Amino acid sequence: WKDGIFSMLLRECANAPGTDPKWIILDGDLDANWIESMNSVMDDNKLLTLASNERIVCKPHMRLIFELRDLKYATPATSSRA
Repeated sequence: WKDGIFSMLLRECANAPGTDPKWIILDGDLDANWIESMNSVMDDNKLLTLASNERIVCKPHMRLIFELRDLKYATPATSSRA
């Protein structure tokens, strides 16, 4: 397993001390494959489970912003969480 940019940044924010706001902005086209794995991060669980089975919990002061052109490939489950 090798971390990508997103998992590295999310873990870094989750492990940072304090409760100052942390924002991760994702800008680009929506890909149906990866956005489905983000559903658990966007729902009440706020939990990202990686392929390595590591789980990263988003803390209350952490936010994700998705800047998308459209929701063409988003499922209803994803759209309702956005």
